[in-house]
Parts: sequence; structure tokens; C-alpha cells
Amino acid sequence: MNNEHHQASVFRYRPVCLVLLAMLSLSLLSQTSMAAGRSVEEFLKTKPRWPKLIGTTFRIEGRVATGAGTVLKLHKLPLLFVSKEELPELRGSDLAVEVVGQLRKRETGVLEFELLTLRKTESDTQRVNRLRVDLPRDDPEPWYQLGDWAMNRVRFYKSGRELDRQLANAATSIYRMAIRKERTSMQEPTYNRLRELAFKSEKYGLGAELKLPLLYEAHYRTWRDTSARASSDELATIALGIAKELPEADKPVEEFDAELVAAWRKGPVGYYTTSPKLIRPQLHRLLYQEVMVESIEKDAAIDGRNGDEIAARLKKHLPEFKERAESYRQIALDWRVDHATELPREDVIALRQQLVAMGQETRGDQVIRRWFTPVEARLRRKSPVGLIELAFEYEELFDDGETAVALLLEAYRLKPGDSYVAERLEGYGYVRVEGRWRRKDEVQTGEASPIQIAIRAGRIIRGMTSAHIRRAMGRQPDSVTRVLTSREVIEYWIFRTESGSGLSVRMSRPLNRHEGIVRNVFDLPAR
Repeated sequence: MNNEHHQASVFRYRPVCLVLLAMLSLSLLSQTSMAAGRSVEEFLKTKPRWPKLIGTTFRIEGRVATGAGTVLKLHKLPLLFVSKEELPELRGSDLAVEVVGQLRKRETGVLEFELLTLRKTESDTQRVNRLRVDLPRDDPEPWYQLGDWAMNRVRFYKSGRELDRQLANAATSIYRMAIRKERTSMQEPTYNRLRELAFKSEKYGLGAELKLPLLYEAHYRTWRDTSARASSDELATIALGIAKELPEADKPVEEFDAELVAAWRKGPVGYYTTSPKLIRPQLHRLLYQEVMVESIEKDAAIDGRNGDEIAARLKKHLPEFKERAESYRQIALDWRVDHATELPREDVIALRQQLVAMGQETRGDQVIRRWFTPVEARLRRKSPVGLIELAFEYEELFDDGETAVALLLEAYRLKPGDSYVAERLEGYGYVRVEGRWRRKDEVQTGEASPIQIAIRAGRIIRGMTSAHIRRAMGRQPDSVTRVLTSREVIEYWIFRTESGSGLSVRMSRPLNRHEGIVRNVFDLPAR
């Protein structure tokens, strides 16, 4: 009875024991599996804990450094794997293995592995090529991950052997595909996203191969998408970005091949991507030209009045656009000629000088006459003050002293005793005789006045105006000093010669006059 009871108890507890054994085996297997497939690089990270891991089983994969007899060593791992049995033949510089071993300490205190199992595995390049086949077509992230794995192996082993050169090339190829897939997957290829991807390609060691096409597309798309609504300054910012980021975009190209330009206009981004690297700098400049000229011409007035400003900006940013700049200058010139009566006096004088310099002297005189007609009518209505100003204009604009004298005489008749007019007439060689102004040498003789004679001789005499002085000397004074009193303005004009000597001219004018008269002329000693 007791025997039967004993047998029953054994049978009753046997399943429980089997379950416990199974659970124990599963636990050991799980412990091994959790550490399974560790690379040498990953295992080395646990090195500080090795003394506490004695007796733990590990599964490690790596490259064979040496393997003979019962001893195996893996590259970069400072531990030996020792087998109880002879190891199989391990040859080949690229041989990779997976080993299962248990960390133990020898009597000498040295750590090593007791090698339990060993099997040959695929090399790193074989693994990359195998995994690459199954990577998704539309998701770039797994491609980046595989590229990182391969490149990390190269950096870890630093062997310099053909294996790692091939592995590095494979990683570069995978990165290239990842960049292209990321670009293809962009639903909205904005400037920032394209630019970010461009510099990402550089980070992955692809150099300018993909960076430049992506940057080119980024700048082109920005220009194309904003051109219609962008301001001149915004377009200029795009152009300057092109010049900064695309090599030689800031280097002028005098003339492009017509066929190249025509092909580029059909599809700038596609043409750039497929173009030889040799002509890409020209395409950089071509894009810069298109954006910058649009920026500049966006500010051009429809009637051409600011053509000189547009021409100056073209010359600064696009020096090869000489004909285009000249056309704007001509438009501006024509506008100023057509609107001469609206221009300030100084601008009209400068316009005549420009026309004379261009060999269009007759046109220049016509401009002055057209501007002067309403001015003369206005000044005549302001007599006698207007007549005095008109006399100055005839002297300055037309070198017509005879008409100037006639106007001064008329002004004196309307305002007898005016000292300013009297001094002006005296400068022309007139004297007051029996209540009438007469020339000392009589007007009928037709001889030149003292002022005219002095101007021709390049001298300065009393009675001259500032306009007379400039004509006599042929230049502006080296310095001008003004002194304001309660009744008049006194000016000292200094003219220096190359030797250091010179002239000091004292002029004065009433507060209500804009043209002074020479009072004294002094010689200055050499400095």
C-alpha cells in the first residue's frame, strides 16, 4: 500500500518536474538569446562589468583575427576564446564568425572565454548586400540605418583593408539612394527642406554630388514660386543667396551658348541635374543673372526716369549686361530731355554738358532754351529783382554779356540808385555821365568789355561775379570762407597754384542777392 502510494506520488509530481525543467531550460535559453548576436563593438561597451559577468554565456559575432588549434581571437576584442576541441580551419582575411562562449577567469586571474560553439557567417559586405535587397522603395529611413551600420563598422575596425574600402563604398552608395529617396518622397519640396537635405548629403560624405543639385533646385524653386509677388529686395536676397552657395555664380560670363540657354529654359532643374559638372558653374551664373536682373528691373520706372539708377545697379551686379545698362541710360536721357522744363537748374546744366560730351551740342542748346523760356518769363515779372537774376542767367548759361548789360540797365531804370546794379555795370566798363550810363570806350566801337577781356586772359578784376570768376579760372576755388554780417554776405575765394602761391578774392553781396561781386583781389605768397 505504501509502495503504491509512493508510485502514485511520483507519477503525480513528474509533470510538475518536467514543467520546472522546461522553464529552467527556457530561462537559460532566454538569457543566452538576450545577449545573442552582439557585435564585438557592442560587447566591448560592457567591459567595466566583465568581472561580474563571469559564468555568463554570450553570443558574439565578429571578424577572425587568428584561429589555430584550440584558440580563437577576434579583431578588436582583447580576450581569447579557448575550445576543448580542435577548431576547424579558419582562413581568409574577411572571415566572420559567430561564437557562443562563457566568460571565465583562469587561475592566473586572466579573463577568457570558454568557446562552446562556433559557426562561420557572412562577411559585412555580404550582409549589407543581402539586407539592401529587401529595403523598402519609398522609405529612406531604413536605408540611412543600413548605411550607418556599415559606416560604423568601417570606423570601428579602421583596418584600411579592401573589405572596409568596399564596405565604405557600399555605405556611400546606400546613403546616395537614401538621399534620392528622401527627395522623391517630398510632397512639398520647399526651400528649407531642399537646403536641409543638401547639407545632409554633405554630412554623409557625398560632397557636392547631390548637394549642388539640391541647392540649385532650392534656389530655383524659391525664385519661381515667389517671383510674381516678391519685391525687388526679396528677389535680390534670393540672387545673393545663389551667389553665396553656388560656386562661381558671382563670376561674370560674357556670353552663353545659345543652345545651352534654350535647353536650360525648357527645364532648369532637370537640365542641371543631367548636365556635365564642367558647365555647372555657368548654370549657376545663368540662374543668378535671371534672378538679379528681375530684381533690378522690378524697380524700373515705366517712363524710364530712373534709368540711370537701373543702369548703375546693372553695372554693379551684372557687369556683362553692358548693352542693357546703356539702353536704360539712353531711356533716362530721353526722359530728361523731354521733361527739361521740370528739372532743377543744376540738372539742366548737367544735362546740356552730357549732351555736349556726347557730340549733341545742338540738342543741348535746345534743352537749355526750352527750360529757360518759362524761367525768363517768370523772372521778367519780378522786375527789377528778376531782371538782375535774369542778367546772371544770360551770363552763366549763354555767355551773353550784351543782353546781361541791357537787363541791368533796365533794372537800374526801374530802381535808380541801386548800388548792386551800379557795381555790376561798372564791372562791364560803364560810367554814369549826366544821368546816363555809358561805356567808357563807347558801345558803338563794338570792343569787348573789361570783364570779357579779363575772362579771356584768365584774370580776376573788380566787378566780376562768381560766374565770371569760374569762367576766368576754369575751375572752382580751392576753398571758400563766408562771413555773415547784418547787411551783407562776404566771401573769400582762395585759388592755389602748384607752387603754393595763389589769389585771395574778396566778394560781397547783399542779403537778398545770390550772386556776389568782386571787391578786391590779393596775391598770396607761397606756403
